[in-house]
Amino acid sequence: MSTIVKGASLVAFAALALAAQSARASDGAEGRALSVESKTVTITDPLLAPFMKLPIISQISLAPDGRHAAAVALNPARDNSAVLMIDTETLATRMIVQPRPWKVNGYMAYVRRPRTVHWLDAEHIAVNFTVADGAIFGLDGTPGNDLMEGYLHPLRDATGKPTDWHIVIRDRAHMTFAAVNVRTNDDKPYEVDLPDDLVDWATDRAGDIRAARTGNTSAWSDHSTLTTWYRADMKSKWQKVDERSVTADSFRVIAVSQQPGHLVVQAYNGGDRLAIWDYEVATHAFGALMAGHPTEDVVAQNFDATAADSGEPSDVVTDGLRTHHYWFDEHYARLQAALDASLPDHVNALVGGSADHVLVYSYSDVDPGRWFALDANTMKMKEIAQRWPAIDPDRMQPVQALRYPSFDGSSVPAYLTLPGKPTKPAPMIVLIHGGPQARDRWEFDPEVQILAAHGYAVFQPQFRGSTGFGRHFEEAGYGQWGLAMQDDITAGVRWLIDKKIADPQRICIIGASYGGYAALWGLEKTPDLYKCGVSLAGVTDLERKLRDQSDMADDPVAREIVRHQMGDAYVNGAALEDVSPIKHADRIVVPVLIAHGERDVRVPISHGTRMRDALQDLHKDVQWLYFPKEGHGLALVEDQQTYYEAVFALLERTIGKGEPPFPVAAQAPTAVSSTGQ
Repeated sequence: MSTIVKGASLVAFAALALAAQSARASDGAEGRALSVESKTVTITDPLLAPFMKLPIISQISLAPDGRHAAAVALNPARDNSAVLMIDTETLATRMIVQPRPWKVNGYMAYVRRPRTVHWLDAEHIAVNFTVADGAIFGLDGTPGNDLMEGYLHPLRDATGKPTDWHIVIRDRAHMTFAAVNVRTNDDKPYEVDLPDDLVDWATDRAGDIRAARTGNTSAWSDHSTLTTWYRADMKSKWQKVDERSVTADSFRVIAVSQQPGHLVVQAYNGGDRLAIWDYEVATHAFGALMAGHPTEDVVAQNFDATAADSGEPSDVVTDGLRTHHYWFDEHYARLQAALDASLPDHVNALVGGSADHVLVYSYSDVDPGRWFALDANTMKMKEIAQRWPAIDPDRMQPVQALRYPSFDGSSVPAYLTLPGKPTKPAPMIVLIHGGPQARDRWEFDPEVQILAAHGYAVFQPQFRGSTGFGRHFEEAGYGQWGLAMQDDITAGVRWLIDKKIADPQRICIIGASYGGYAALWGLEKTPDLYKCGVSLAGVTDLERKLRDQSDMADDPVAREIVRHQMGDAYVNGAALEDVSPIKHADRIVVPVLIAHGERDVRVPISHGTRMRDALQDLHKDVQWLYFPKEGHGLALVEDQQTYYEAVFALLERTIGKGEPPFPVAAQAPTAVSSTGQ
């Protein structure tokens, strides 16, 4: 069992029995249908059809009395959303807040879409919209007062109970705040008044903002600093606590401690793993370890119901190959242990509600996720919603978490998904995550499951440079695009070949963004290893990466961070050219698919078109997919279908069809609405 260190003691939670009563929501829904633009897409591949019925629910919030839950329902294909009110007793649902046109001077300017929902009391919710504003609504959708440019959180009294006063954003562009009385609609300025740009902040037990970080970039260079501030109370002046470069080993304030002059921070503090520490403002020094783990990062959560007791983390999460939740509150520790016993092989999180009525979110590698309402007094639980109803967990493939040795002896974490129980080496897809300072997780991944459903093993190496596996492992990837980072990928593939898991003659590499870069570079650096490659929105020219028309090239902070992590094109341009796919297109000897969206501002489409042209000029086997409405990825159902049809056509002619883990029944083409229904 994983353990978590709190101070000097080991904390492990024993399992308790939980009488779980699961009731699935009915297929029908009461009330009005969501009125949005939709398009019917015909899916001819029966294995692909369930995944094209997109997720419906993005967020749920449970009322303090547990009687209702408010959900943000998505139409991701058309970028629309609405708020549903769910009766947790009957599971009846009705739509109470719809997207609405927003006019300026009488002309249609944009559509205001619900983004997040928060309970103010048992009868009222606050809804934040995509266009920087918020408003109050009743249980039936009756509109109440506006909440300026977005709701944040309540202010609390001496007992920790929320008051009628809540903090809202007055001006998002300049990050100014106001206090609003949600009963009377009175408001007053809520002064933060710090120099430079506000980056993030932390509150005390009362909900007051008493710690913050600001950012500043010097006028004549891309050198940016982060400054941490603290004030002893709301009448005191801000004190500068810390100032350092954005690329330095910094820390983030989690909460203002109830001990005067102390903060609760998340930091490495010279170590290799993130942990939770006490920090003394007067001495500018770290104090006692509050929560840590010897081999995994620890991240503070601070569950809503215990926010009044902040000053020490109420709960933490270890973020290794598998996620585990730990509580330092006896009541919630018992609930967590009971949940984990009742819902095994899942990540179970207490995500909202109150001490008596708790909202639970549970997911796994094969389950996209579902929400439960838990009565902590009776220990009875009811399922109130599913994130992705079209997905049948029993037909999904389990994801293994593992480690393998790289060429230099480094231990590299990874995930492996097999199609059923293959009796011989399987055709394999090497699926590379973006970032590269990012990571995959043990969770439901639709792309992984789509590939596995078609009979392909899926390998996801978490090469050095990936986040979440220690600071040293991440930093070992700095300056290693195409070098040690790529070697880690290659080592993993060869390891799986040696283990007789992967068929060496049937391997393809696929990725998006950085993953698209790694796919192309893998075809060039190790041309004997792969039979095909796919790059979606991939970087192809490193030397030009921060001089193109991307959003990162336009942002001085992003430029500095990327230079620190990838390398400086002005100093090491030749070295970056040496590992740029665009410069070595002649090395590609197998078929390749390149896909890109016209509206991509993270990796401009020129990266894709120039690579396409270079391959075509060399008479290489290259297929080009152009998506005029897409940005950095694929959102529209019809574009996802086009992409996967091209991917599977490429796989079939290069590494052959896989053996699906379930029989494929002959059936008529499936009509799928782009609303995901």
